[in-house]
Amino acid sequence: MATGLTLEYSNQADVLCILKCPPYIGQQTTEIDDFVIARMNPKMPEIEYLEILLFFRRLEQYGQLNLPTAATLHPANTPTPEAPTPPSAKNTPLTIKYNHPTDTLTINQRHPNPSQTKTQLTKGVSARTNPATNQIETLEIQNFKARAKKDCEIRIPINATLRPAYPTENIPPTPPK
Repeated sequence: MATGLTLEYSNQADVLCILKCPPYIGQQTTEIDDFVIARMNPKMPEIEYLEILLFFRRLEQYGQLNLPTAATLHPANTPTPEAPTPPSAKNTPLTIKYNHPTDTLTINQRHPNPSQTKTQLTKGVSARTNPATNQIETLEIQNFKARAKKDCEIRIPINATLRPAYPTENIPPTPPK
């Protein structure tokens, strides 16, 4: 079942939310990093709502944000493999970068490489997929700052599983500028 992923940005508060579902009573809330709040499914270790505070301020200061969150992302129109996440991917943080000249927000599970297949998911959103695993390794959202001048919501048609990447001491910190 394709649950989808939604990115919501509040320009006034400078908060980016990455969510699978809206917040609800019973979710466990924890700060998984400075200014990063996760709302967890109470029955399994899965993040359903990720809130990144001071988003653009920190992105412009550091150039990129490393989130202590592992993700499994697959195109919505393909079956999600039942295989467990490879151990090497369990502690790979999501990295968010913003490219000013192209106005593109990139969310990386792995760095782009030539073997990845690029597909358009929806208007202004593309994915780079590993052909061997059918796992999305990079999401690219075009015209992000132009959209973010006003509060925006971007729906991405993918199957998504977000998990805390433990142990967090293996996650590289957001680099200083």
